[in-house]
Amino acid sequence: MLFMLVKTTLKQGSFYNILYQMIPNDHILKRIDSAISLVFVNELVADRYCKDFGRPAKEPEMMLRIQILKYLYNLSDEQLMQDLSVNLAYKWFVGLNPEDPLPETSLLTKFRTQRLREISIDTIITEIVRQCVERGIIKSSNGIVIDTTHIEANTMKKVPERIMKQLARKIFKAMGQNEYEIPYLYPDRRSC
Repeated sequence: MLFMLVKTTLKQGSFYNILYQMIPNDHILKRIDSAISLVFVNELVADRYCKDFGRPAKEPEMMLRIQILKYLYNLSDEQLMQDLSVNLAYKWFVGLNPEDPLPETSLLTKFRTQRLREISIDTIITEIVRQCVERGIIKSSNGIVIDTTHIEANTMKKVPERIMKQLARKIFKAMGQNEYEIPYLYPDRRSC
């Protein structure tokens, strides 16, 4: 199925837009919106849409804003769409009027897997960082720092007994006692 990319204006005038004045100016989404422009994503994915025919698509900038909400608030697609239907700040950030219908949940997956498929997330992040440096939000430096430290992952399941033993070790260490001197900590070990 072909989708036609049409230019839509976000945050259109609406009778209900007065509700958006209830969102505090220091809200994180308002701060993000004032700090960066995500319009560049429309140009970035323009070749993935048909210009002349097909069903009108949801604007890529709006879809990227929805993805930002998803990651910012650690929501599943379904939970995000439920929250988006009732949260004025989310609707404002995405660029929908309060009465506008939401995109289908399946479009979120299609946007991630089909529209952004061959675009490196680094391209998007680089542009956002460039804008932040340009506006003085991030200080630019000429050096590149790469951390290649190897660390050992603790992948053991934390069960209550193991957590208590770890806490006990820390307590005994702080008290200056050897953990092996305490018989009830390790009942299967016999002292020699």
